[in-house]
Amino acid sequence: MMIILLFATITTFAQETFKGEHFIEVSGVATLEIDADELYLFVRLKEFEENKTKVTLEKIDSDFLNALKNAGIDKKNLTISSAGSSLSKFGRKGKDAFREKSYELKLSTAAQLETFLEKLEPVKVDQVSLTRVSHSNIEKLRLDLKVKALQAAQAKAQALLQGIGSSVGKALMVREWEQEFQPMHLASNIMLKGANAEMAGGIADQGMEQTEFKKLKLRAQITAQFEIK
Repeated sequence: MMIILLFATITTFAQETFKGEHFIEVSGVATLEIDADELYLFVRLKEFEENKTKVTLEKIDSDFLNALKNAGIDKKNLTISSAGSSLSKFGRKGKDAFREKSYELKLSTAAQLETFLEKLEPVKVDQVSLTRVSHSNIEKLRLDLKVKALQAAQAKAQALLQGIGSSVGKALMVREWEQEFQPMHLASNIMLKGANAEMAGGIADQGMEQTEFKKLKLRAQITAQFEIK
C-alpha cells in the first residue's frame, strides 16, 4: 500500500512539473572591468611619547587636517570613525592613557591618493590603510551587466535551436546568480606607521612604492528557459 501511494505521489508531481511545454535552458555570462572612483581609507591618530613628552591628540589631529587641506581634499570627504581614550600600554590610566581617533577618508583617484600620502608624510599618524574601493555608479553597472548576460543567454539559445530548424520563443524562466565583485588591490600594500615607525621596523620609510591599481571586475550570470517554436 505504501509503495502505491509513493508511486501516485511521484506521478502527480511529475504531471505538475512538466506540462508538455518544449523549452531550452541556457546560461549567459557578461563581464566588465572598470576603474574605481571611490577609494576609502582608514586613518588612525594616536598620542605617543617623544623625548619623554606626550604629543597630544589635538596636535596630531591639527597636523592631519592641515595635511588634508594642503592636499586639496575637501573636508566633507572625511568622517569620524571613532574617537576617545584607550590604553596603549597595560596599566596606563587617566592622564597617562594614550587617546586615539579614527577617520574614514573618501578619495576618487589614485593621483589624489598619492598627493594625500605625500602631504601626510610629515604627520606622525598611527596607521593609514586602504579598506575598500567601489564605483559611484556601481548599481547601474551591475543591472546593465545582468541585461547583457540575459541577452547572451537568448543568443546562445537561438544559435543552438537554429541547428535543429527551430527558433526561440518567449522566456519561461529567468534566474540570476550572485554577481562577483572583485575589489581593487594596490600594487604595493598601503600601510603607513608614523609615531611607531622605529618599532615597526621602518615601515613608514617604505611608504607606498607605486600607486597602481587593478581594475574592478564585475561578473553577471543568468540562467533562462526559452520556449522552443
